[in-house]
Amino acid sequence: TFLQSRLTVELDYYIKKTERAIFDIPILSSIGTSSSAIIGNQADFQNKGFEAAIHWRDNIGKDLSYSIGLNGSINDNTVLSVSSGANPIYDGGTGLTGGALATRTRVGDPIGSFFGYISDGIFQNAEEVKASAQPNAKPGDFKYRDISGPNGIPDGKIDGLDRKVIGNPNPKFSYGINTNWNYKNFDLMLDFQGVSGVDVYNANMGWRYGNENFTQDFYENRWHGEGTSNTYPSVNIGGGENYKPNSFYVQSGSYFRVRNAQLGYTIPKEITSRLKISNLRVYANAQNALNFFKYKGLSPEVGANENKPTRAGIDANVYPLSATYNFGINLTF
Repeated sequence: TFLQSRLTVELDYYIKKTERAIFDIPILSSIGTSSSAIIGNQADFQNKGFEAAIHWRDNIGKDLSYSIGLNGSINDNTVLSVSSGANPIYDGGTGLTGGALATRTRVGDPIGSFFGYISDGIFQNAEEVKASAQPNAKPGDFKYRDISGPNGIPDGKIDGLDRKVIGNPNPKFSYGINTNWNYKNFDLMLDFQGVSGVDVYNANMGWRYGNENFTQDFYENRWHGEGTSNTYPSVNIGGGENYKPNSFYVQSGSYFRVRNAQLGYTIPKEITSRLKISNLRVYANAQNALNFFKYKGLSPEVGANENKPTRAGIDANVYPLSATYNFGINLTF
């Protein structure tokens, strides 16, 4: 604490190791269980990083006082060991078809890392398909990168060995800004929050089970003929090989949000005393009113499905946060 307690600084460095955490343990289906996994103490993992908080408060004259707080944290998540040894934990099938799984938890990687193929564009015509390692593809389908040969040299076929880590659902950097302002009888509180260095798997783009609609972004950028797009596939995104987890579905989950804003006014004492009221304050409040992000879905803040970290960050019809506006009166007799 410095400058007569106007400035407060807190710095922390931490290493937190969690041992024998509970995960699904992959087993052979021939054992006779209803699924290919049982729940058990499966893995050790570690979170390591820095946390910092700086707070400043001061007065300007007799009418204006304020405080500003800044906080941030950097975290690195790593799996240290798993009971199944070299056998990774696969999960994250929500919203995907054909039994595809979008996450892999393996020693040395973050928990629930997105795992799949690398999209190298879109097939434009039949000639490209014929000359590729995907003979069953159609124009408008994803081109997957062939990396499974020795030293990453293409081996002329696309299979499960061509998959790799394509994203991380665990935020790298989180931060916040908290401010309070008081001028005479007015008070204003502004609370900001942000996250960066995190990915989201937008499974909604390939969700084609029923009558799901396409977003305007997908419709306007879709492949619908040679040369129309080399990034977005055709509307057959849920068919063929296009539904398989790949880098196209992985998008930045970074965001900046005005989490809370409140403006209040306290009625002067000379007025409330006549009404035999000790204190009377009126206020207006807005929560989650402004959100800034580049994610193509409704909201980049996607938690863990069924509270499982191996299913975190998969947006499969996740309901977004609602903005809330309210007005109130604080009355004390």
